[in-house]
Amino acid sequence: MRYPVDHKTKAREALLKAGGRALKTSGFNGIGVDGLAAAAGVTSGAFYSNFPSKEAMLQAVIDAQGVGEPFLSDTDSATLAEGRVQLISFLEDYISAHHSADPAEGCVMPALSADVSRAQPPVKDAYQRKVTALVDRIAGLLDGEASDRHRRAWSIVSLMVGSIVISRGMPEQSESRTAPLDSALSTASALIDADDAHHTSD
Repeated sequence: MRYPVDHKTKAREALLKAGGRALKTSGFNGIGVDGLAAAAGVTSGAFYSNFPSKEAMLQAVIDAQGVGEPFLSDTDSATLAEGRVQLISFLEDYISAHHSADPAEGCVMPALSADVSRAQPPVKDAYQRKVTALVDRIAGLLDGEASDRHRRAWSIVSLMVGSIVISRGMPEQSESRTAPLDSALSTASALIDADDAHHTSD
């Protein structure tokens, strides 16, 4: 049987999209190759023609999924103030109840960080590229010395990811489910304005 020329490309795209959602929902060890292929509507053979292993797919999902998008790539803001508004909007969307409730459509960092920590170096390298790019983008919108801006940016990203992870671990109807989100968003906002507050108090 002859397949269309773009058959392999379409199978890969389906695996990254639907398979990526399945990975984020079930976890790396919660779904096998057959399940990932089925979620994408392709055969297990199509899986292996695109990825030599499940871990290779995990790496590709991290590379392909938009960590921090569209905020990360949208650098057209004319002023620093406009970029700050964009950052606040991004944080409010990220550190939110709807993100906590929807791992499948959410960011790969809170969903798959634990799996990445047990993965081989190429997967960790892909993860590092994505996370540090986000940190650099946030740091570029803060005031202060470069080292302090990066320290605060790392803290903001840690609050983003950590608050979603903790929130998802709480019972769905528990008041505690939103507590880490509210606290993290408040603290992240304070970190953005930290240098402004410092100058105001001088």
